[in-house]
Amino acid sequence: MARKSVESFLGKFICGDCEEVMRKIPDSSIDLVVTSPPYADKRDYGSADGTIPPDEYVKWFMPKAKQIHRILKDDGSFVLNISDKVVDNFQHLYVFELLMNLCKKTGFHLVRDYIWYNPATPPNVYSRGGYGRTKKSHEYCFWLAKGETWKFNMDPIRKPYSRDMQKYLQGKGKGDRNQNTRPSTHNFDCEKTWTNNGGSDPGSVIEIANTSSNDYFIKLCKEQQIAHPARFPEKLAEFFILSGSNEGDIVLDPFSGSGTTAASAQRNHRHWMHRYKPRLLQTGNFTIRTRTNRAGRGR
Repeated sequence: MARKSVESFLGKFICGDCEEVMRKIPDSSIDLVVTSPPYADKRDYGSADGTIPPDEYVKWFMPKAKQIHRILKDDGSFVLNISDKVVDNFQHLYVFELLMNLCKKTGFHLVRDYIWYNPATPPNVYSRGGYGRTKKSHEYCFWLAKGETWKFNMDPIRKPYSRDMQKYLQGKGKGDRNQNTRPSTHNFDCEKTWTNNGGSDPGSVIEIANTSSNDYFIKLCKEQQIAHPARFPEKLAEFFILSGSNEGDIVLDPFSGSGTTAASAQRNHRHWMHRYKPRLLQTGNFTIRTRTNRAGRGR
C-alpha cells in the first residue's frame, strides 16, 4: 500500500477505518499516540465493529496495535485508556490479556500503569452491595514505549507541594533521618533543605473528576439525541501530552470522538491527527480534527 507523507494528514478531517488509514501513514512518523478505543460490549456504534465481545477484544485490537507500533518513532509512546467489565459475575480479564499481548507479541514496553480515578463516579447497581463488589471508580491508562528510550517531562505535570513539604523546602523540618522512618521503612531527612523543583511527583494515580455535563458540546449532543457521549476529560489527555511529548511533536488519536486529544494538543502547541465518527455512531474510524472536544469513546 502506497504511503503518504505525514504532513498530508495534518489539519484534515478523515473518516475511514482506523486500521486502513494508519496503513497509509509512514513508518516512524508519530511521536505520541493517546487514545481510548471502544470498550467491550459497552456501546453500539451502528457498524460492524459496533460492540466487541470481551472474548474477541484482543483479536480485534491487535492488528490496530501493530500499525500503532509501526508508525511510532523509536522514542515514541502509546498511552491506552481502557476499562474492563463484569461478565458472568466476575471481572473479565480482556484488559490484562490485551496488555500482555501488546508487550509479548507487538513489542511494546510497559513504562507505567496509571490509574485514572474519577471521584465523581455516580452510584450504580453495584453501589447497593448486592453484587459483592463496590462500584468501579477508576480506569486504566497504560503508558507503553516502542523503544528502549522515550520522551518524558516531569515539570509540566508536577502537583503543588503539600504544606508539610513546604516546611522542608524552607529547612524547617523536625528531627533527623532516623526519627522520620515511614511504615514502609523509607526514611526522610528533615534536617536538610530540600530542593524546590516547582512541585512534587504526581505519582501513578491521576485524580480527575469527569463532571463536564452541561457544556456546549453536551448540549449539542442532546440536540442530536445522543444521550451518553462518554468523553474523557481534557486534563487526562493533557497529562500525557505534556509529559510524553514536546512542542511541535505529532500526537495521534486513532479512536477520536469529538476531539479532546486534539483540543489539548492544539492548546499545548503540538501537531495532531484524529479520526471522526459521524454523529458519534461509528467505531474504527480515523479523524484528523481541528478543534472541539472529545466524545463517543465506546463506553
